[in-house]
Amino acid sequence: MISQTEVMHSAATDKKRRIAPSLLVCLLAAAFVPCVILSVATGAAHISTATVIEAFLHYKADSIQHYTVLSVRLPRALTAILAGACFAISGAIMQGLTRNPLASPSIMGVSAGSSFAIVLVFAFTPYLAYHQIILVSMLGAACGTVLVYGVGTLGAISRSQHYTNVKLALAGATVSALLGAFAEGIQIYYGISQNIMLWYAAGISGVKWLDVRVILPWAIGGFVSALVISRTLSVLALGEEMAVGLGQRIRATKLLGALTVFVLTGSAVAVAGPISFIGLMVPHLARFLIGVNYRWIVPCSGLLGGLLLLLADTLSRLVNMPRETPVGIITAMLGVPFFLYLARKDGRGNL
Repeated sequence: MISQTEVMHSAATDKKRRIAPSLLVCLLAAAFVPCVILSVATGAAHISTATVIEAFLHYKADSIQHYTVLSVRLPRALTAILAGACFAISGAIMQGLTRNPLASPSIMGVSAGSSFAIVLVFAFTPYLAYHQIILVSMLGAACGTVLVYGVGTLGAISRSQHYTNVKLALAGATVSALLGAFAEGIQIYYGISQNIMLWYAAGISGVKWLDVRVILPWAIGGFVSALVISRTLSVLALGEEMAVGLGQRIRATKLLGALTVFVLTGSAVAVAGPISFIGLMVPHLARFLIGVNYRWIVPCSGLLGGLLLLLADTLSRLVNMPRETPVGIITAMLGVPFFLYLARKDGRGNL
């Protein structure tokens, strides 16, 4: 019975597709090659494409340019891809579970909770190992989300789903501002403002291969978990009552989905910083291109998110050369107008 419903659902969403999902995956995968080459070639010291390719194929240990390509810029590019994919898939899961078009890690307090937890680590336990910092970041993400949904659901029953969505977004902004104020107070009191500002401003500019090795297992685990629940997310798009009637374990899916969001967002924030709006924009773009089948939205969002953050990071090096612009500014310039556009909509689209 589930398979019949999914077939009907897929047939209905096929009309909304602008491009075949498999074709989009192939196009995005192919786009990573030139984009990575562009990323590692761009910087204060420009490196030619021929030198980049030579560094990959015939590495010379005594070449400064080859060292820059493989030891400085390549891990930065890979971290951008992984972090962008983590934020995008987190946003897709949040929007699928809540059917809230405004849901994303940066708006619903997930990133703010992670950032606040990392400030606490800098202040009280700076000796923690990298993996332990990521675990604390995940716990902070969970606490931030609980605060937002606690504040957002206080009071009388909402007049409409759209009203609830906007109310949660406002609660997310409020909690994020509150956690930011607390974090700033802790920074000033304990004299760690410089360390925190370096972490905020650097983003992915200072990452090394160690950062790639640290985020990679968490990212892979989160991606696999997202794919596991993607089928149920597609059924949830038909409504919770129908999903329960079809035998879906909604509570288990929501629990696993929440844990997946905390893992992906917590690890990405710990390594790359609180980069905003990737998780808001990318899932909407994926749905616009391929429809509302989450078995395709999840992988396409990951690829689109990784590609978007990679290009944003490359652009951040070109805006004010030879200085770098924080990549979060680039994503915010795209994300804020998109958020305002969504907030003004009536929110009746399927997620």
